[in-house]
Amino acid sequence: MILGAVRCDWRQQTAEEYFQTKDDTKFHLIHAVHVLYNVEDHDSILRNMWEQLADGGYMFVVMQSDKGGWGGLRHNLWEKFGQGDRLKTWFRTSDDVNQCLDRRGISYVTSVDEMNINVSECVKEDSEAGELLLDFLTHTPYVSSEPEIKATALEYIRGNSSSVDGKIFFNAFDELILSSKTFTKQ
Repeated sequence: MILGAVRCDWRQQTAEEYFQTKDDTKFHLIHAVHVLYNVEDHDSILRNMWEQLADGGYMFVVMQSDKGGWGGLRHNLWEKFGQGDRLKTWFRTSDDVNQCLDRRGISYVTSVDEMNINVSECVKEDSEAGELLLDFLTHTPYVSSEPEIKATALEYIRGNSSSVDGKIFFNAFDELILSSKTFTKQ
């Protein structure tokens, strides 16, 4: 696909599938916007992304921040119900990405984007829209069929929300992480 002078290579595959191809193509922009929750090993994916970044290129990652209600909900659910290695689950946050970049000596800048999610339907009994939103917020399909997880999530949401004009808003923060690969001497 050509967009003016910009060539885009659209692929419909997982990050793991792509990096298994051992393609050594260099890219000027690599992004992972809300996708690193769903990879098996975010550390190796970030390493592979960085290695395929061309000199002068940018790597852009967006993840839920540890700050705010949604990041706190993730940690709260993990503390009560998590098993195994948290970094092998969807419970990852932007802080995990930042720590990975720090370990590799990769410099980056961040910006935080605040959102207020209307969760009024979540607290209504028998609201299909509320159940679907709660599934999304907890990253748990059919969470309503798990009474203990549902109760824990709703308790956390109620305690970390604000009410405006009869609506309940749960705050969330996305952290935008931008790294630039400096030119290396050949």
